[in-house]
Amino acid sequence: MNASGSAEIVDMADARARKGTDAALGEVEHVGLFLSLTREGRGISLKDAATRMHIKEAHLAAIEEVDAKSLPPRAYALGFVKTYAEFLDLDARMIVEQFKFDAGYDAPQPIETEKFRAAEEAAESEPGEMTLPVFIAILAFIVWSAWQITTSGTVTPHDNGAPVEEPQAVTQSTPVPERPAGDIVEARIVDRIDPVYPHSCTMNAQPIETVTVTFTVTAGGRIAGERVANSTNACFDDAALNALRRWRFEPRTVDGAPRPAYDRTHVFSFQRP
Repeated sequence: MNASGSAEIVDMADARARKGTDAALGEVEHVGLFLSLTREGRGISLKDAATRMHIKEAHLAAIEEVDAKSLPPRAYALGFVKTYAEFLDLDARMIVEQFKFDAGYDAPQPIETEKFRAAEEAAESEPGEMTLPVFIAILAFIVWSAWQITTSGTVTPHDNGAPVEEPQAVTQSTPVPERPAGDIVEARIVDRIDPVYPHSCTMNAQPIETVTVTFTVTAGGRIAGERVANSTNACFDDAALNALRRWRFEPRTVDGAPRPAYDRTHVFSFQRP
């Protein structure tokens, strides 16, 4: 608001005209436009940015338009936004938080009252709960039945009244042959994404930095339980994990059935540009 009390309207065309100096985040309509202006101000086309970050051009366009419906699920979308911010040497945390607000990710989810109402009606229509006396009577009957079964087979009355022990059946355990190991096919990677070198880490980085990660390949061929096992520079950890999360596999199979593959390891190398 200016000194006269009237609202100041930012001209988007003027903001794009100043793209060579990077418009401030507070001067634009939303964070997606800020990312677009910053990218254009550095002379980077959308196609070139998509190629260098290994993110689909359509996804970058959706981020710049804050079009949440055209993006993957929330976790993947925010990962793309973070990678985009790091690629442009911006404050990734601030950009992600502003994108969540602009895209409506922070809005509270509507409560599905119809489901609660249906559950309550179903509970009311069911028979009443079992009372404590009924439960005790049933439990006593079960205990008595088990005692009768246990004691009835020990002795049998004979003609002379002397109890005679019934012969016990002799069972021989037949050794069960060991089941041969099934046909195992290990997980195979089908879509591998290389990490983007975080420019913000360049100043304090060695010529080559490495990050060792461990993870699980699920039965669906996705990454789970990923974590950093060893790192020569913690500044590169997020970039390695972000790339790993976008990998896809043909899952490990045993006798043709998909199974998880645990404790997988990979070493990412970052060579200073």
